[in-house]
Amino acid sequence: MTNSSQNRILIVVCVLHFGTHLYTTFLQPLNHELKEFFHLTLDQDVTRIPSLYLAFYAAANLFSGLLGNRFQSRTVLAFGPFWNGLCVMAMYFLKPENYTAMCVLTVLGAAGGGLYHPVANLLLVKAFPENKGRALGFSGIGACLALIIGPLAANLFVSRQICTWQVICMAYGAMGVACGALAWIYVPQESPNQPVAFEAGRPSTKFSLSNDPEIRRVTVFAILIVLVIATREMANWGTAAITQQFTAIAYPDYIKTNPAFPGLLCGIIFVPGLLIQPLAGKWSDRFGRERVTAGALFCLSASLWLLPIVSREAVVGMYLLLGAATSATVPTVEALIAERAPIRFRSLVYGLVLTAAIGLGSLGPKLVGVIADAGGRSLDAYRNGFWTLSALVFGSSILALFLKPAASILGVDQFHLPAGATALIRRLD
Repeated sequence: MTNSSQNRILIVVCVLHFGTHLYTTFLQPLNHELKEFFHLTLDQDVTRIPSLYLAFYAAANLFSGLLGNRFQSRTVLAFGPFWNGLCVMAMYFLKPENYTAMCVLTVLGAAGGGLYHPVANLLLVKAFPENKGRALGFSGIGACLALIIGPLAANLFVSRQICTWQVICMAYGAMGVACGALAWIYVPQESPNQPVAFEAGRPSTKFSLSNDPEIRRVTVFAILIVLVIATREMANWGTAAITQQFTAIAYPDYIKTNPAFPGLLCGIIFVPGLLIQPLAGKWSDRFGRERVTAGALFCLSASLWLLPIVSREAVVGMYLLLGAATSATVPTVEALIAERAPIRFRSLVYGLVLTAAIGLGSLGPKLVGVIADAGGRSLDAYRNGFWTLSALVFGSSILALFLKPAASILGVDQFHLPAGATALIRRLD
């Protein structure tokens, strides 16, 4: 594979990552508008929408992991953002009595959004066998841009009454459809998830959890990874889900004159990822995936603890720290999976891990919404929500330190590509 082919794949995947994550948080700074439009009264009613999205997005990752072994990457990667975009565009036509339809469209769109990661990650791992962390980190730039622009622009346009939240849905949905079309044109017409013959000399065979000791060992290790990153997902999406309500209570006078501030906070969470994701991937190539992951999670826990008690000026820094810590764990964990799972079922392992982790993470918005409602939606109630997330992440940071010895005990630390593999890949391609 030539450098130009590698660069083309990297750029296309980066754009698709943008189209995939454009919808993850763009409605979070519009919770007040959604509550008024659908005549909702409780925080948990509006935070149910991102929880539904994340839960079904997670389930779709498992489905994508299975599809990755049966369909070309181009087909799966093009259909995902195209379908997700159509569902978001359909939200434009909803009326106040259509809250249930809003939830249904959220679920249907999530089914398309969740098709990206297992297939795209395998595409990058094959294209960059010796620099997996750096490549996965670079692709994360697309996601960061989407997660910055999505909530910030939506909050800005709606708060200044330039347009309604439904017009935002129509515009953002069209972007997803366009990303799907680009994927169909530019993703290579081949399936990158077919087993590679030279890895450990293993042929492509059917396997099952009951009679394959190798997949049993990898499954146990995958469960440990899920326990580590599920709290990251809960913290990330839980924070975005209550940012608008928290800032309205914590800084009421400022929010009256600066209604776009919640959107700014939700957007800047992902600004550090533009730099941190590539750097963290590179650091993990050099210093170890587990060490970088544990350190990042500790910083994430600290930011969540401090966030609800610092001044308004300092809260911006806490959101930046939260974003930097979250972003740092993305390429490190994805590269860790690539190194611990044999290639013959690596796509499936990606799907399993992402499904379980994001599925558990979908509880984050619901959890903080329930805590807020139980505490009367007071400042202390929102603080308790952040502190609960902080405690969960701290536990994960400790567990991350034990991933390397666990891999050694389970015997899943021997799946690095052998010497000369890169040259062989280039000759095959």
